[in-house]
Amino acid sequence: MSRMPYLLSASLLACAASAQPVWALSPGDATGGTPDAASSATPPPGNDTEVREIVVTAEHRTSTAQKTAASISVRSGEEMLLKGRYELKNILEDVPGVSGGAADNVNTSKGGGTDNPAVGLTIRGVQSNSGAGGSTVTTAPAAAFYIDDVYNGVGGAYDVNRVEILRGPQGTLYGRSATAGLVAIHTNDPDTHRLSADFTTEYGNYKLMHYTGALNVPIVTNKLAIRISGNEYDRDGYYSAGGDTSSTDLRIKALWTPTTNFSALLGYAQNYNTTHSGGVTINQGSSPTDFVYTPQAVAPGHNDFHQYWGNFNLKAGPVELTYIPAYRTWYQNATLYSRGALDANQTVLTPKDEFMTHELRIRSTAPDSRFKWQAGLLYYENSLNNTNNLYNLASLAYLYQSKTYKKTTAEGLFAEATYAFTHDTRLTGGIRYDHTDVTTTEDYTGLFGTTLSLTGNDGKSKFNNVTYKARVEHDLTAKNMLYASVSTGFSPGDITISTDTQGQPQKQVLTSETLTTYEIGSKNRFFGNRLQINGDWFYNNYGGYQTAAVNVLADVPGPPQFAFNVITVPVKSYGGELEVQGRPWASGVFNLNIAYTHARFGSFGQYAEFFRYPSVPGFAPFQASLSYDHHISVGKATLLLDGDVRYMSAHDTASITRPQAALGGSDYARVGGEVIGDLNATLMFGEHFSITGYVRNVADNRFLPDGWGLAFVTPGATAGAPNVEADRDGLSDPRTFGMIVRFKY
Repeated sequence: MSRMPYLLSASLLACAASAQPVWALSPGDATGGTPDAASSATPPPGNDTEVREIVVTAEHRTSTAQKTAASISVRSGEEMLLKGRYELKNILEDVPGVSGGAADNVNTSKGGGTDNPAVGLTIRGVQSNSGAGGSTVTTAPAAAFYIDDVYNGVGGAYDVNRVEILRGPQGTLYGRSATAGLVAIHTNDPDTHRLSADFTTEYGNYKLMHYTGALNVPIVTNKLAIRISGNEYDRDGYYSAGGDTSSTDLRIKALWTPTTNFSALLGYAQNYNTTHSGGVTINQGSSPTDFVYTPQAVAPGHNDFHQYWGNFNLKAGPVELTYIPAYRTWYQNATLYSRGALDANQTVLTPKDEFMTHELRIRSTAPDSRFKWQAGLLYYENSLNNTNNLYNLASLAYLYQSKTYKKTTAEGLFAEATYAFTHDTRLTGGIRYDHTDVTTTEDYTGLFGTTLSLTGNDGKSKFNNVTYKARVEHDLTAKNMLYASVSTGFSPGDITISTDTQGQPQKQVLTSETLTTYEIGSKNRFFGNRLQINGDWFYNNYGGYQTAAVNVLADVPGPPQFAFNVITVPVKSYGGELEVQGRPWASGVFNLNIAYTHARFGSFGQYAEFFRYPSVPGFAPFQASLSYDHHISVGKATLLLDGDVRYMSAHDTASITRPQAALGGSDYARVGGEVIGDLNATLMFGEHFSITGYVRNVADNRFLPDGWGLAFVTPGATAGAPNVEADRDGLSDPRTFGMIVRFKY
């Protein structure tokens, strides 16, 4: 908590200012050349009897969600803040077709953090490829994560304006890794018109202390402004001290608008995280719901981000140019304890991890033109040094030691155009070309002391990919639209070293793969804009999910042994999403979201014994959520009541092997149909002060989280009672409750 003083000082200063509330914003109030969406997902108190329009920039044009012919969901930062939903996994929990959130670790590195949070996103059953087991170096994710138009940006958990989620390949519009879709977080930009401030405190069980604040200062009215925002978060672990976590964030944005045709935004963001591993090992006992908690030592970890970026926008006659440079660093230093099946200590150190991106976009601006186009180019570069050592306490020996120097560069060219044949019918086409170079220099020492070095051409791989999009859309009426599209996305390959079945180091190469998606959708408003129904149906054909994280010696009797080979398996998925919003009366809003995803692996070939079932694990086939918001006038105050319930169907949390299944382990990696409910109540005193109370997971329903894996299964002392050991330092999130106090001026 050492950084609390500067944050509290900024927050106290913020409370002394005055400003118009965010709810009063409209699309025309936006600054910086690209309008920000108002917090329209949460209707303000009053006689608002229509479903509100939500302004988005999902296709790098200002439009509304209803006029965007794509499967898109939007969540308001205002709404998420009032519900205590600040983590991305909570923001996305009711978004159909999406699972997970920002990853906080990679592979076995519990507590270590990750420089690539997008690997935690699964969209429509398409998961990110997995690098070598035990590695702390990630591969390119299947879904993209953008913050303020910066790929894998920093600082998306506070002072958020809106979150846009796009399902399906988006490579003809976005710079990198939008293979299965993307999540774009837009934080609040500086406002050159008004002095404003926002300060929120949150307290809850598990010793939750959360402070966030923002101060907006116009330096030259209508020309220059600065916005400073900060975030401090600290919480005990849900199951042990090993889950204790804290983070401190700071973001500074400066916006300069010297003319109506040019704007320049400069930003700096930092994020410091303290993590822990250990504290407790949770193993399944004689039944799938019987858990044994074994105390263990707690190991500390630390990682931090720093980011500098800009956004320059120039309107030059019939075109608009946007240039976004960004430079980001990540540092990691963690010791990770694992007890039980794997009795080991892992030490990971990443002293250098630097990212640089340059993105240039140009688009037509004529509002009445039948032909609208945009094009862009991206340069991406990542350089890192990483040390990763795993020491086994039982054998008093290193299972592996790895030193990695890795550089990845990628150049992408992309373009998309839309032509309106008539006022009601439009055709869109897009294309993308990518070239990716991966150079790995690595020294890897296996269990028996043999070292393999990747140097020169042995550590180099090149990948070239071409992807495309074609879409037709038709307005049946001014409020009803149909669209159909086919689009492709790709995952570039990678190169690394792991251990073979003889305990010797071996080179591992992941190839590039292509995803093809077919989609039909419809967006509709009925009954005088009181009812909104959006739906789509999709089919995915993914060339191959790749993993080098499956231990092919997991079922060998005796002490744990490890060997990894690259396994490539095709994936096919189909299903649909439905989003319904209704305002039957002025004071209430219903939301119903449903998704069905049938995701299956193809042939496993020689590795069939390591995948008992063909279903893609970690993704519930059926998801549904229902919520209701109600506003009640209480004198001069307004009471906002919200209740929502979510359901996910039974599914495997992780793949299990055929030998594990034969010994009765199938039920131990499977979670049943689960229901989680939340309640929120906010009392608003005008536009400047509010108090919120919330309870999340009201019934305290605890179950296996996705990613829960069986270490091994052996016959037990009694028939039908296998001895199951599955290392884990936490189940699903328990019941949490808290209070939020917010000041806005």
